[in-house]
Formats: sequence, structure tokens, C-alpha cells
Amino acid sequence: MADTFKIMTFNIRGSQRPDGANAWRHRAPLNVRTIRRYSPDLIGFQEFQNGNLRTYKRELSAYEHTLGPEYENRRPYAHNAIFWNPSRLELLDSGGFWLSETPEKRSRSWQTNQVRSANWARFRLVENGVEFLHLNTHLDHRSGEARMQGSKLITGKLAEMGNEPVVLTGDFNCNPGSKSYQIYARAGFSDAHLACGNPPSNTFHRFRGTDFRPKVSGREARLDWVLFRDGAKARWEARSCRVVRDAEQPLYPSDHYPVVAELFLSRS
Repeated sequence: MADTFKIMTFNIRGSQRPDGANAWRHRAPLNVRTIRRYSPDLIGFQEFQNGNLRTYKRELSAYEHTLGPEYENRRPYAHNAIFWNPSRLELLDSGGFWLSETPEKRSRSWQTNQVRSANWARFRLVENGVEFLHLNTHLDHRSGEARMQGSKLITGKLAEMGNEPVVLTGDFNCNPGSKSYQIYARAGFSDAHLACGNPPSNTFHRFRGTDFRPKVSGREARLDWVLFRDGAKARWEARSCRVVRDAEQPLYPSDHYPVVAELFLSRS
């Protein structure tokens, strides 16, 4: 259907991480094959570094992209890059901010372990002209306070940007039901995974795949979400959502599984 499109969120574990057998040069071909297999129209990447960009420019050249504000404390920095298929989506505007008390400049607050940022892009669906906003982020992995305050900043910024439909992707570094998750729920966001009736799952696996077990028994380790919120003139419907567990032993595309949601966007 013309106004149904696929959105992927994917923490790709940056190209310059010291990962030995799991280094980017070993898993990049599988990573690219995984993206091609699911053919998302819109992708929110996290931990995106220059080596990833070189690979994708060569192997995924049909996509256009915006990197957004750099994050992490020191070089090599990372980006919450947004990629899109220009045959389906027309970029109208883009920008970003840092998750801190001074979001207009590179900074950190709230005992965050790393400088963090958010990247956003406003799109128009080529087929029907409906517009929406995509925001992509990566919350801190250590500080619960930073995750909560960063989430409040994100929902506040989105409120300032108008009453349009929003899709929100990221590595939120916390589980569904957490205080940060509740901030998005109170702001009117729905979780595509739950909207499609999926059972508890995990998206983080530390390159262990199905052998991985969360530290806390009963926790999902579903850290990567596709959230959506209706706007004044258009509304979303989640048609499907899946955690992608592609692997070619002993390699995985990343230490996180990507998530792919198929969403339908229609005028209200």
C-alpha cells in the first residue's frame, strides 16, 4: 500500500569499536545484507561512525542521510544518523540537539556517562503528501536520571515543533515500563512492538544471540523501540513489528538486534 512504509531502528555498534572478532570489518557485509533484506524506507541508526558511513555510501547508495549532532565524550564521535529512501520520502527540514540543560551546544547534564544527542528530520510521503516528523536518539546507559531528563527534553522539544505525526526511534537503554518509557507514554506515544501484539522480547544481546540472558531475571532487554504518535491531520496504524534476529554464525550484524516496523500513515 502506497502510504505504508517500513521503519528500522538499529544500534549498529560503531565501526571504530575495539571488538576483535566482532569488529566492523568482519560483520559489515552481514550488516548490509540484513538492511537490504528488509528494505526499510526509513532508518534510525545509533552509534554510527565514519567507517559505517564509508560502507553505507558504497553499499547502500540509494539512501540519502543526515548525520545529526555528534555525541560521546571523545573522538571517534558517533551520530544518531537518519537514512531514507528518496523515492518514498521527501526531506523538508532537519536538525538536532544535545540531551542536556544547554541543548543548543555540545554538552552533558544529569550525571550522564556520555554526551548524548537527538537527530530529527521532517518528511513528506511522496505518494500522498502526508507529512511527519522522525526523531532518532540514544539515551545514556548508566544514569537513569539522564534517561528521564533526556526523555522529558525530547518530548518537550517535540511539543514545540507542532502537532504533527511523529515516529520516534532509538536505543533507549531501558526496558518497557521504566520511568523513561512512561514519559513517552504520557506524552501520547504508542509502542509498535506492543501495538502489534508481540510478546516480551530482547533487542540487546552482546554478540551472544539467543545465549544472552539479561542481568536481572525477568527483564526483557528490549532497549530499542519504534514509538509513534498521531498528529492533528494524520494518524498512524502499526501493521507489523518484528525484532530481526539475522545471524551467520559466529557473526551478528551488531550487538543489538534491529527492529523493523511497518506503519500506515493516513489523513485524519
